[in-house]
Amino acid sequence: MWDANTGEHILSFIGHRDDINEVSFSRDGKILATASDDNTVGLWDVNTGEWVASLQGHSNNVHSVSFSSDGTVIASGSYRVGNTLCFWEPRTRERINTITSDQDDIAHIHSVASLPNGSIFATGSWGKICLWEGRTGKLLITCEAEESIGEIWAVVFSPDGKTLATGIENNAILINDVSTGLLLKTIHTKEPITSLTYSPDGNTLISVGKEGTINFWDVDTYNVKKTITDFSFQVFSIAYAPDGSSLVTGNMSKISFWNPKTGELQKTLVGPIGSVSSVTFSADGKILASADFNLARLWDVETGRFLGSFKGHTNLVRSVAFSPDGSMLASGSQDNTIGLWEIRSGERNVIGERLDTIVGHTDDVHYVTFSPDSNTIVSASDDNTIRLWDVETGNLINTLVEHTRAVHTVVFSPDGNTFASASRDGKVCLWDFNTHELLNTFRGHTRNSISVDFSPDGNVLTSSSGDAIYFWDLSTGDHINTFTGHTTMINSVVYSPDGETVASGSTDGTILLWDLTKLVSDR
Repeated sequence: MWDANTGEHILSFIGHRDDINEVSFSRDGKILATASDDNTVGLWDVNTGEWVASLQGHSNNVHSVSFSSDGTVIASGSYRVGNTLCFWEPRTRERINTITSDQDDIAHIHSVASLPNGSIFATGSWGKICLWEGRTGKLLITCEAEESIGEIWAVVFSPDGKTLATGIENNAILINDVSTGLLLKTIHTKEPITSLTYSPDGNTLISVGKEGTINFWDVDTYNVKKTITDFSFQVFSIAYAPDGSSLVTGNMSKISFWNPKTGELQKTLVGPIGSVSSVTFSADGKILASADFNLARLWDVETGRFLGSFKGHTNLVRSVAFSPDGSMLASGSQDNTIGLWEIRSGERNVIGERLDTIVGHTDDVHYVTFSPDSNTIVSASDDNTIRLWDVETGNLINTLVEHTRAVHTVVFSPDGNTFASASRDGKVCLWDFNTHELLNTFRGHTRNSISVDFSPDGNVLTSSSGDAIYFWDLSTGDHINTFTGHTTMINSVVYSPDGETVASGSTDGTILLWDLTKLVSDR
């Protein structure tokens, strides 16, 4: 928590076991409610920062939470399979009502908002905007919307309580009449809307787009009064060029090439770039692949020219990987599938055919990688599994079940005999590629583990957990060292080809280079 006037850090609220997705103050400002991926709602004393209570009743990630304006009800919504909408009594902390996922009105709840007067809440879910009475759990109104609006990422009432603004996945803001649910206005935007708020006087609606653009809308005309686009964005992915000459970062608006020795920006790729979740080089370093939205894109490294896109996924692409022989690209997506694509070598148009769609995971595919011989794909998924696939046939070879939460990363050792996996359960596992046996489990991370990489000599395993980097001796399994320096979660760690540097990219918007010869960080 921060002082709004001075920017001074006041308190930290520590107690959740996983990411916090949303916070909400009580009307009197004494209690803070937090929605977390650990499936709970936390209640905290604002003055002391102490944990007051844990509201337990959701069976999956809690994505949204809000106090009613009269302070008598807390509403919380969960996301993914088994989603529920729960209403709680703040004083007794008892659950008043639960709306279950057998009602499609609450599928994938991203956002909950409270009406300025009373105990009425709005929920934004998959394709539906609903108004509920919190004390009874009664569905009051399903708001009118255009067809195929997709996921709803933000809902907010105007200060006078007469209209509801909704930010949707399909590049628009919807304005509905609260009393009737009728659609009054559709504001078309250039990107999905992830957050909305009104100015206190109600004259301005402020929207935040997925690519970071903030627009200030005049409520009378719904014309843009002001736009802000200059930000330091979260770093989602990093990759070294095979020769070590460049470090590439992907964030919410661009792909940047950096000199890893000086930290200077070499160039920025310009093109149809969204939120870049993955970047990777071909083995010869001539082509860069990136993932954003539901596309995998290819770029000429030397010229920065956009070569084209692989299209076919129906949801966000989370990871891309070249086959070592350079003939294929694999993509893992939130549509639960793996795409396998042909790369045409020696031709101006390198974008080839879709070779296969590999189906089998039951949740988002977070990461894909090829075995050194290009014959096997290993994938990591939100369904808590690691799966091995035959590239030629697309058939499942084996499913590895060891992690208890989403698996974020799988990386092969330099000799290809083992691979490591990093999971939100806080464990990093080492596997034998030939036998598929679990060789070792590295414990000691204080938070979930997102990224992992092997040193080029294969002697050390490096993993990220929260804002820290851990180093492990592979011969003994011992913890060697921990580096800290980021202020928020690290999304990616990668070794330089010479093994002398580790680069880390974080949601704090920075890339840190760590000198392993001196164990000193350079920012």
